Amino acid sequence: MSITHFDPTWRDDVFDVQALETPIVLPDSTSRSDHVWIKKHVTCHETIFEHYHVYDTFREITTVLKHSDMAQFYRATDEHGNELPAGHVAFDYMFPPKAWMSDMGEERCTMFNAAKLAKGNVLVGGLGLAVYPQFALALNRPVESFTIIERDTDIIDFVTQAWLHTNPEHAKKTTIIEGTIEKYLHDTEKSFDTIYLDTWEDADPRFLAHVNYLIQLASQRCTADGMIQCWGYSRMIETFVSNMIIMTKKNFPWHLYNLDPVLHGFVEWLNAQEHDPTELEIIQNARTCALTIRKSIEEYDRHRCFTAFGTSLSEAYRNMALARKVEPSTT
Repeated sequence: MSITHFDPTWRDDVFDVQALETPIVLPDSTSRSDHVWIKKHVTCHETIFEHYHVYDTFREITTVLKHSDMAQFYRATDEHGNELPAGHVAFDYMFPPKAWMSDMGEERCTMFNAAKLAKGNVLVGGLGLAVYPQFALALNRPVESFTIIERDTDIIDFVTQAWLHTNPEHAKKTTIIEGTIEKYLHDTEKSFDTIYLDTWEDADPRFLAHVNYLIQLASQRCTADGMIQCWGYSRMIETFVSNMIIMTKKNFPWHLYNLDPVLHGFVEWLNAQEHDPTELEIIQNARTCALTIRKSIEEYDRHRCFTAFGTSLSEAYRNMALARKVEPSTT
């Protein structure tokens, strides 16, 4: 990707014990709601990027939960045949709520590694639990201001009450704007020294085309020596490339599935080959597609695109089933 302000080789998935020990302010638990809610649990150990870490006593982890997106693809009824409304507690048993945001060890480390580089006027795409800006301030980074874009009003309320209302000095430097980072980057005329993007839920490569689209938009809003950082980007690239090696060698039947833009680009290249590509050729072309193909998330349905990933084996199979093309009716 030939964008001056972005280094695709930079990695945030590096263990740093300081990320686990630096205190930050997080919201309290809330009751279950029809939208999002907060739950806390205690752990004595975590595996963080293959590093097994044992805490001296314990650590409290804060998680924002939301109802599984999978429920929208199914219809459920009660014993009388009445359709259950969206958000009904029964759906939580069929499709367990998803951890949308958290301060688990890996999350802390990725944001801590990014926060170590924050400088000047900082634009943040995605408020989350405000882990990134709090780390940057705790590290005494030369930050003049934070402009944070968040589309979810509940998240804004949770974090504002816990963090900014109790830290007036932090509040002076921080502006939170309700909306999407895409629209803000399109509309704003401001330039920023640091742009940190974290608006996707996980590191599934299905997001790559959209992330690349955001990087292109962000590059137009950088100062001359500004920089762009993206949560989990290097892992997404690495996962995509390794997956293409395995599935190409297995002659995976791509034509049976709906493909996201990056995967579609790779399969088009693959189908055009007159010989079985070498592993080096697969790596080079998979990486090129992963770095260069761009498309807004509004232009493709991520949930209907192929992926072999999931939080469980059953979810991975379900994801594959959702991506399978519907055979045209012959009757």
